[in-house]
Amino acid sequence: MQRHRCTSAQFKGMIQLTSLLFLITAMQACVPGTGKDTAKMTIPFEVPYTESNKKHYENFVKKTLNKIASVFPGLKRNSDDVRVTSRSAGGKLVVDVQAVNVGCEFKHIFAEEFKQYMGDQRFNITCPAQ
Repeated sequence: MQRHRCTSAQFKGMIQLTSLLFLITAMQACVPGTGKDTAKMTIPFEVPYTESNKKHYENFVKKTLNKIASVFPGLKRNSDDVRVTSRSAGGKLVVDVQAVNVGCEFKHIFAEEFKQYMGDQRFNITCPAQ
């Protein structure tokens, strides 16, 4: 009976490993430089559009994207693959992110990861972007 438990435990471990490898592959496909699509993300912040808010929130978004991408240290990323800009919409700050060479089929997985860092902040991802 003990032998059966060990085999069962090994099988469970293999399923968990396979699931983890699938998740890593899926997340990697969302990182710029790993696909063939172009994506646009719009993040409307409820703060006035000022130069200091612009710098702060653009840097916040860049750091968040870098944290997500840093999960894959072996991945060669090109900083030209992502562009973060901001604009005013009704006097409020909107940060736009354009990323090239991403895998759109995994945008929902990327959105879940991004949401972990952003909390309740609204954002919209359009992939493929036109």
